[in-house]
This record gives sequence, structure tokens and C-alpha cells, in this order.
Amino acid sequence: MKKVFTNSEIVHVFNEQNQNEGRTSTGSMYFYNNKIYSYGSHYLLGHFLDNDTILINDTGYSNTTSKHISLITSATRNRKQYFKTKIDYKIVNSTIKDYLKKLVNARKTKEFYLYEIDSTLKMYFDYLEYTKQKTKYKKYKEHRETLRISNDFYNNFDNLQETIKENNRKQAIKDKKAIIQKVQDWKNLKINWFRNKTNSDFLRVNNDFVETSQNVKIPILEAKRLLQLIEHKNIIGQRVDNRFIVKAFNSVLKVGCHNIPVKEINYIKQLIN
Repeated sequence: MKKVFTNSEIVHVFNEQNQNEGRTSTGSMYFYNNKIYSYGSHYLLGHFLDNDTILINDTGYSNTTSKHISLITSATRNRKQYFKTKIDYKIVNSTIKDYLKKLVNARKTKEFYLYEIDSTLKMYFDYLEYTKQKTKYKKYKEHRETLRISNDFYNNFDNLQETIKENNRKQAIKDKKAIIQKVQDWKNLKINWFRNKTNSDFLRVNNDFVETSQNVKIPILEAKRLLQLIEHKNIIGQRVDNRFIVKAFNSVLKVGCHNIPVKEINYIKQLIN
């Protein structure tokens, strides 16, 4: 069984949870069972809380660790995700108060702060519900203060709920426009990777490989084999490059955390056949 991977590969192998260990050739990332580390045991990058839930430590600020955070976030997007900066009661309390101060004088960035406050509070309280720690956290003064702030935030702001919904709608439109441009640049080989906030993955041909927008690549020969299996309706349960298992295929091919639309499959088929 293969145990040495690239940075892009190891996060996907970890997400599959089909083997007990793996590492990159440089040792910058490695995992044992349900925990993955960045540059040593001092930085637990991600930890599966159950089969469908992961806690991601997004407190690292170095360039390399930030890249690892982006990779693990993208690779595990098919799971329920919690982030340390949004579930740690001290960090949440400090962050929310900071955002509220900035919101008072914000103009162009008002939508950003409203969104961040809303999403942080929702994840924080959802995590307490999931871990059944609501009673335990009442002993922490930071948590009690966050509770008061949350009540004021949602109950004392005029039409706040509608404002948040409208801001989220506008942000979704912006994200959609941005992803269209990024996909175009990526397919034209102008960029190597991009943060994809959608549930769909994209494909391109780069030299002798077919690559996904999550920076996973397979040889063209392997891609042709998979296309034949799709044509013969024998793709479910097959392994892709002996690493990832095909879970489902209807209008979307589900491989690991990848969701590849038929449109992308047909696009690649035209390029390599």
C-alpha cells in the first residue's frame, strides 16, 4: 500500500480514511488514523470527530501552514466541518467583539463583518450542541459574554435577519462570478490551483495527466480506462489510480470528496479520445 504522497494527494487519502497512515516525501504533512499533522505533532491540522465530521485547526498563520489549511479544507468539504477559530470559546469571544467594533464604522466592509459574525456564532453554538457542552461552557465568563452578545446581535438590530440573508445572497452572486473566471484561468493553465467554494469539481488536461480543480492528477491512460468503465456502466466501486473509490454516478461522478459533473467528463472525453 502506498504511504508517501504529494501535499495535494495526502489530504484526499486522509479524507478517505481507508488506510492508517501516510506522509509526504518531505514530512511536511503526515497522518495516523483519524489525525493529520502539519510540520510535527505540535500542530494537529485536522481531527475526525466521527466518520462525517472533522475539526480543522485554522489558527496557523505561516504561509506553508495556511496552504495546508486550505488543502485540508477543500479535501474534506464533503464532511461536516468545524474550525478552531469558530469553536474555541476564547477565540470566538475575542473575534466577535473585534468584528462588532469594526462594524460600527464600516461602510464598504459592513457586509463582510455581518457575515462573519453570523457564521461564527452559528458554528460556535452548533458545535456546543454537537459536543453536548452547552452546560459545561456556562462556567466560562467568555462564553457567557458571547451569549449576551449573540442575543443582542440577533434581537436588537432592526431587520438584521433580512439584512444577513440579503448579504449572503449578494455574496453568493459574487462568488459565482469569481469562480467562473478562476475556472477559465485554471483550464487555460494560467493558475495551478484555486479555492473552490462550489460543490462541483472541474477537470483539465495538463501534459500527460488529467487534473482536478483540487489538484489531484491521474495519467491520461487511467482516465481513458475510467471513461470506458463509465460507458459500460461499470464504474461504481472502481478504484481511481488505485487510490480513490467511485461512490456514485448519476449526473455527477462522486469520487472521494470530488463531485464531477457529466459536463466535465464529456469535456475531457473530447480532449483525450
